[in-house]
Amino acid sequence: MHRRVFALVSALGLATLSVAAPPPQLFSRDDGVTLARSARRILSESCFACHGPDEKQRKAGLRLDQPSSAVVPGDILASALVQRITKPTSSPLAMPPVTSHKALTGAQKQLLQRWIGEGATYEKHWAFTPPVRRRPTGETEKGIDSFIRARLTQEKLTLSPEADKRTLIRRVSLDLTGLPPTPVEVKAFLDDSAPRAYERVVDRLLASPAYGERMALGWLDLARYADTHGYHIDSHRDMYRWRDWVIAAFNQNKPYDQFVTEQLAGDLLPNATRDQKIATGFNRNHPINFEGGAIPEEYLTAYVADRVDTTATAFLGLTMRCAQCHDHKYDPLTQRDYYKLFAYFNNNDEVGLDGTKGNAKPFLRAPYPEQEARLTALDTRQAELDSKIAAKEAGSVAIPELLTSDWDTQLAPGLAAHLSFPKEQVGIVSGALALNGSQAKDYPGLGEFERDQPFSYGCWVWPEGGSQALFSRMDNGLGVRGWDLYLADGQPMAHLISHWPDDALRADSKERLPMGRWSHVFVTYDGTGKLGGVKIYVNGKSTELTSGADSLKNTIKVNKPLRLGGRDQATGFKGKLDDIRIYARVVPPTEVSLLAETDPLRPVLEQTAEKRTPEQQRTLTRYALRTRDPQYRAFFDEKNQAAREKDALEKEIPTTMVMQERTEQRPTFLLERGEYNKPKERVEAGIPTLFGNTAGSRLDLAKWLVSPQNPLTARVAVNRLWQQFFGLGLVKTSENFGVQGEAPSHPELLDRLAVEFRESGWDVKKLVRRIVTSATYKQTSVASAALLHRDPENRLLARAPRLRLPAELVRDQALAVSGLLVSKVGGPSVKPYQPPGLWEEMSFKGDFSAQTYEQDHGEKLYRRSMYTFWKRTVPPPSLQTFDAPEREFCIVRRSATNTPLQALILMNDPTYIEASRKLAEHVLRDALPSAPQRLAYLYRLLLAREPSTAELSLLLTVVNRQTTAFRKSPESAAKLLRVGESPTDTSFDPIELAAWATVCSTVMNLDEAITRG
Repeated sequence: MHRRVFALVSALGLATLSVAAPPPQLFSRDDGVTLARSARRILSESCFACHGPDEKQRKAGLRLDQPSSAVVPGDILASALVQRITKPTSSPLAMPPVTSHKALTGAQKQLLQRWIGEGATYEKHWAFTPPVRRRPTGETEKGIDSFIRARLTQEKLTLSPEADKRTLIRRVSLDLTGLPPTPVEVKAFLDDSAPRAYERVVDRLLASPAYGERMALGWLDLARYADTHGYHIDSHRDMYRWRDWVIAAFNQNKPYDQFVTEQLAGDLLPNATRDQKIATGFNRNHPINFEGGAIPEEYLTAYVADRVDTTATAFLGLTMRCAQCHDHKYDPLTQRDYYKLFAYFNNNDEVGLDGTKGNAKPFLRAPYPEQEARLTALDTRQAELDSKIAAKEAGSVAIPELLTSDWDTQLAPGLAAHLSFPKEQVGIVSGALALNGSQAKDYPGLGEFERDQPFSYGCWVWPEGGSQALFSRMDNGLGVRGWDLYLADGQPMAHLISHWPDDALRADSKERLPMGRWSHVFVTYDGTGKLGGVKIYVNGKSTELTSGADSLKNTIKVNKPLRLGGRDQATGFKGKLDDIRIYARVVPPTEVSLLAETDPLRPVLEQTAEKRTPEQQRTLTRYALRTRDPQYRAFFDEKNQAAREKDALEKEIPTTMVMQERTEQRPTFLLERGEYNKPKERVEAGIPTLFGNTAGSRLDLAKWLVSPQNPLTARVAVNRLWQQFFGLGLVKTSENFGVQGEAPSHPELLDRLAVEFRESGWDVKKLVRRIVTSATYKQTSVASAALLHRDPENRLLARAPRLRLPAELVRDQALAVSGLLVSKVGGPSVKPYQPPGLWEEMSFKGDFSAQTYEQDHGEKLYRRSMYTFWKRTVPPPSLQTFDAPEREFCIVRRSATNTPLQALILMNDPTYIEASRKLAEHVLRDALPSAPQRLAYLYRLLLAREPSTAELSLLLTVVNRQTTAFRKSPESAAKLLRVGESPTDTSFDPIELAAWATVCSTVMNLDEAITRG
């Protein structure tokens, strides 16, 4: 009946537009389910904006995302929807209205009429229903291939033949490790004719540490990982311990449900480990602001919104951001749903403006295992020494009758200047220098140091108010060059300046000295030019430093005297100074604590033996042992050395930002139009109503995400893995599984993989192995013109895709084949070659970090590209040219462009020039001496295959031409061989080496070289 009505309507001419020939059929043949999905897709694109889930934007009270009066199932003529979409566009009743700038094609109108004629089934969106394990029609084999073959059979197509073994090993090596196979690995595979040879290669690659690095690369995009905070200042942060965690998780094959749970709520797990807390850095990778004048509450809201958007995109494949200001226009997600998710992330113990000194709170000390082991060993050794020292002190110790103090002798090493004053003014050690705010006292020649020299300085001070240097050696005429010890209303500061403020260090102590009392202040500087090398002690104890400049690169020497009571040409300090000391070394904490005391022997020696207290007696005992017992002195010295070593080690221990719940719950409100300062009703944490009623904490959210009740997480994860190996996911819009997203090309396969992924215990390596050992994956990428026309995006998977390598892999391959690659896994980010001035062009300057690019040297130049320092406002330029994102927000699908700039990078970037000359050294050293044999070796290194006759002929011409050119211009050859910091092998003829470096560069620039075929 329905079909007859549809035929009648068509004959009557309601669908008046001619229908163009349909495009190639890429999705499953029509059935009732597919028809309903197709109709919903058309309505979503053209109608839901005014007639969809968003109640506030809904026109005429009409919803088309669910059954409505405008659609009469089985009765096309009575359906207002048909009447309106078939009216001429000139009619004011035509839908969609002209003002919407949307129009239905004739084919779309006919499909909607057919859908109504066949019953207008409203099926729940496919992604919101639980995945079900299904078998393809006529299944004769297990796994992925049965689904692909069944679909191809419908389309009268077949799988392409298997790729040759050279192509296969290069493809799977790049896909699983991000590195090309070595010629030895290729030969071993070619020679292995035993069954399952390919599977053994896959297992070897899955066990490689490089596997975790390759798998982590996409996760860094998704988690918006960077080494700077973003926004306009974009200063430094340290999150590389979280990156280490991700790499280790993939290498250890951490089950995906644990991988998700620990990143979302590792801190809330019972007896959470440090690693589980580090994992929560996933939701601290967002940009952070501390701009002066910014509103803290506004940025707190922005941080939480970022977590909602990232979590929804990464694990649910939903565009939750669309519901921040109003109900979602296409998906059944309300604004209230958005703020229910918001509430899960709104109780982090953070502030809106933070990060001026690096990581923003909350953060965690995250030592590496070897650092932790060394700290434990030092603590153990110090405890052992304390025990030995105590045993010595508890024994019988003879106190000589004639005992004198060696206080000054003990503190004499490295003492460059020691100023004491007459006793007319009473000091704490001897006499004091009294200053009234308009006086100063100069000492020419004292305190002259350079920026790379360690030195220390300090004094006892009795402040009486005001802000000025206690003492300094500075020249105001040279940009305030020099150093000082400054007191700003009681707050100690230390300045080391070449030119203020862009070439300077400024350390501010959080302590404040009381007025009208003696306090001891002492500064140590280790000569590194870094703020981390400065310490300020107050009364013998190291203090926390707050803000300051952190970039000292040039001289601090000045031709000025040491001035007490102010800076060059300035006075201002009011109060008293005593016992001013300047050392040409870093004074360790144990000696600083001694300086902050007065001579302990003096009052003891003034007492007769019978009047001494037990504490005074212990003081004499210790002194006697230290001066007369070599073993005791050795214990004491070793303890001090251990303390210094521990202090240095503590400086090296990284921190990483984490999630940490506040004690007092921060309330969450629905925000009008998403504006932070327009709260409406209060909202409690919960999942979107569409999926149920789970509430509670972030841990409850994480548990729901990986539960069988969630229809999305497994599908989204499987789809993203499929995308990694095939270029496109089974759902092309991997960031959007909602109504506006594209339907899966193979829905039964997606569901089967999702169900079995979950049932496998969320075994990622098992799923990866399953994909890369399938016949679908192993196909050749060679395709006929007819197949390319039929399926240009390869959605039917009748061939393997050819994929341009991701940016990082392009560079890593060049480093690997040239022998430059340093395979160290994990650790801090590095700064390889980069054109000068890029950061400076965008920098905020001032007292902030990461404003000037300081290139690294040595092995740091040759680390894998995933470790390259990532500044959000200026991402690594060579990587960005190959489509690496800025990482301002969650990215699950990179673009892939083909531009002339990419070729310019490959031919001119120092990394690639250096790699080409080092590769040329390998070719000349390791290949047989004839040019054709060298070219064959080069192809095996870079492309894992032999060159063709035509390629050999062409490249032999290049060799000869370049040799001739460099013989005419040997200085050009020398210039080429100087590019990069790695040494050139001088045993080779520079003309020949330069010519072959050019040939290597040519081959590295081939499309095939930067493509995974």
